[in-house]
Amino acid sequence: MKEEYKIARIAKDKNFDGKFFFGVKTTGIFCRPSCPSPTAKEENVVYFKDMFEALDQHYRPCLRCRPDIHLDYYNGNVSGTLMVQTALKMIYNGYLNDHSVAELANKLGVSNRHLRKVFIENLGVPPVKIARYHRALFAKKLLMFSDKSVTDICFASGFGSIRQFNQVFKDIFGIKPSAVKKERDDSKEGNTTLLLSYTKPLNFSQVIEFMKIRTIKGVELIDEQSYARTFRTTQSKGYFIVRDNPSKSVLELSILCDDIQCYMEIYNRVRRMFDLNTDFFPINKKFKGDKHLSKGMAGGHVPRLPIAFDSFEFCVRAVLGQQISVQAASTLASRMAKKAGPETEKDFPAGLDYFFPGPEEVVETSLAGIGITGARQTTIANIAQGLLDRTFSLNPDQLFENFQTQFSAIRGVGEWTVNYVAMRGLGMVDSFPAADLGIIKAMEKHGKRPGKKEILKQAEKWRPYRAYAALCLWNQ
Repeated sequence: MKEEYKIARIAKDKNFDGKFFFGVKTTGIFCRPSCPSPTAKEENVVYFKDMFEALDQHYRPCLRCRPDIHLDYYNGNVSGTLMVQTALKMIYNGYLNDHSVAELANKLGVSNRHLRKVFIENLGVPPVKIARYHRALFAKKLLMFSDKSVTDICFASGFGSIRQFNQVFKDIFGIKPSAVKKERDDSKEGNTTLLLSYTKPLNFSQVIEFMKIRTIKGVELIDEQSYARTFRTTQSKGYFIVRDNPSKSVLELSILCDDIQCYMEIYNRVRRMFDLNTDFFPINKKFKGDKHLSKGMAGGHVPRLPIAFDSFEFCVRAVLGQQISVQAASTLASRMAKKAGPETEKDFPAGLDYFFPGPEEVVETSLAGIGITGARQTTIANIAQGLLDRTFSLNPDQLFENFQTQFSAIRGVGEWTVNYVAMRGLGMVDSFPAADLGIIKAMEKHGKRPGKKEILKQAEKWRPYRAYAALCLWNQ
């Protein structure tokens, strides 16, 4: 592995950005592989599998390649256990901002000691330190790309006090937050714009077009250049707007809300929504020679997986979309939002008029009279009640088998719905709706359509990325 890193570093290979970092012992600086700085001698170089490891060894980010600003740290060599991946996502969403590590461990069903042990084994850094670094890194982005005050940024990033923020930030980066604030681009004045970096290609217009025909009127606003929607979290409500900036390989995210502590969660959910965290190299390599899948790849690249911003909302969409057109399902979802969803404040943009109803509101509201069949009304109510009763979970990090068993036990939920929700509602990359008509047609041979068993047998070679295989089949 070290030799591979050495070759990539010397070649300044952008394909390895985010997969590892390297530090220069003589300067105490760490960089991404493509850093334009003069190439350091190998004997002076140390390699890190992730940004946290570099920070933990007291290396500071390079001011030329800006690994802490222009890269996110989801695509590194963090494999480990499902528990570690789940815990990391919870930390990235700010769980440790107002909970202890002991509470995190309890949530995952393990002891505090065991959680720390597996973090050290897989990442080399305990969870409390990763949360500390994550807060500081997120704060740095807000300082550079936001008009918010240092005080607001302190609390939006999960710090408990200004004093703590200043001390931690200076320990990690060697400067005070106020000094970073002075560096920021003055043209951003009046805006809070977070930059979500991505690895090309990203066909934003294609993604937007896909979403446009599925728009929930009143909840979402979509045009050729942007996607906007309302949202509610446990701590705030508001709306956000996403635009593409291809020249910088970033999505620009503007968030307007009543509590900026939601920034971290919304940032991560939008990254996931546009599938910006996936390392596509192994998927493209696996699929490019496959006769069934290569036809659905553009320029040797599989389509990105559009993952729903709100998993419960997608469950409802999946039920409404059974045996009717996409446009008809969107119309029903829009009517449902208008009837059961709370109205937004008057200062929201025209067209962002409602929040999509949550499980509690669905259970308390009759869906009669808006065109949804009685059977589907019952299924939607069953799903909402199942979530409230914790009969099943929409945690994207659970095992597919567990989700399949629990969700399929809900009356009215069939096999196609289970797989489709797992795929696009939860982002489970190995889920595969084998009974989908589009997949059956794509695998048709000499006018003969294969059966489900034959399709599943062929799909075995596409593991563990069968959701992307489904996208390739649909894309033909």
